[in-house]
Amino acid sequence: MQALRPRFNRRTLVIGVVAALTLGGIVATQTGRAAPDSQKKSEAPKVFELSSSDLAIVAHGELKQPVPLSGSLSAVRQTVLSSDVEAVVAEVMVRPGETVKAGQMLAKLDTRELNDQLIARSANLDRTRAELKLAEKNRARSADLLKQNFISPNSHDAAENQYAVALAQVKAEEAQVAIARKALGDATVRAPFSGVIAERSIEPGARVGVSQKLFSLVDLAELEFEAKVAMAALPQIKPAQDVVLHIEGFTTQQFKGRVERIAPVADSGTRMVSVYVRLKNTDGILKGGMFAQGEVAVATASDTDMLPLSAIRGLESKQPFVYTIEGGKVVERKVQLGLINQLSKTAAIASGTKAGQQVIIAKLENIKPGQQVKLPGESDKPAAKPVTSSKQS
Repeated sequence: MQALRPRFNRRTLVIGVVAALTLGGIVATQTGRAAPDSQKKSEAPKVFELSSSDLAIVAHGELKQPVPLSGSLSAVRQTVLSSDVEAVVAEVMVRPGETVKAGQMLAKLDTRELNDQLIARSANLDRTRAELKLAEKNRARSADLLKQNFISPNSHDAAENQYAVALAQVKAEEAQVAIARKALGDATVRAPFSGVIAERSIEPGARVGVSQKLFSLVDLAELEFEAKVAMAALPQIKPAQDVVLHIEGFTTQQFKGRVERIAPVADSGTRMVSVYVRLKNTDGILKGGMFAQGEVAVATASDTDMLPLSAIRGLESKQPFVYTIEGGKVVERKVQLGLINQLSKTAAIASGTKAGQQVIIAKLENIKPGQQVKLPGESDKPAAKPVTSSKQS
């Protein structure tokens, strides 16, 4: 039986190897062509899309350099009304928060005991006056008898002494009557000046003693702002300087005051000096005890460019700078700073920017000069190419 020969001979093997090599070359060629295309795509420049909160506009105007103040408000004129007599409260006419006028009756005490005391003192006064009249007659009669030598000088001196004692008793009783009459008048409590009842400490039927607190009365027409100032900043503050106040609860409203006086002695513990600012409050919207922050302008830069401090980079270096947006790209501009308002966190720009310029305030990563950016509101469509004329001049 004849053996079978393989179907694939050497020629067939060679043809297969050549075909495989050809196919590999084609694949390598296609791969080599695709690599630059993908590399080009990865190397396409990135565009940062900015929001309105990432940007600030260079403003132009006036900037003040202030000394910050903080403290609380208190009424310039305020008092505590206390009882001058001991009596039972008969009636109370006002409550806390009510506005009262000068001389208005606030409360009335029971006057029965006080009236009895006045009657008793008046009776004693009448008695001593009668005794004085008798002593005066005895003194006159004794003087006549002494001239006629009917009595001794010692007897006349005794008559003079009785008269002097009677006169002193009359004066003492007159004083007691005046005190009793005043006590009767003090049973009616009246407002010493116009203001607002801040506190009421009595109720009808209660018995009050001498010097016991009855009411607190404040006049809110004029307030005083007391602030503590460090010794280093004190030389910049002078009486009559204007002060702008920001008061708790009035976020959109500013109040103006004026430095009234400066304490002559610093606090021994804090080494701070009290500065007192006076402000008008004719409408009464401000209340005593409110917390306030103020600023005294000690320097002013007028007609200057301004930026938030957050937009300025390298503040601690010798050459601060900002990132502006020019032609859709980030541009680094070195700036020269002027006055700085630490309260509003704003700095005056002496040079390096111009009013209306857009500046990046956000601390974005990988942002650098030359970076392309997209501003809020810009369209994603590419800008139209300018049309050029085919004619040549």
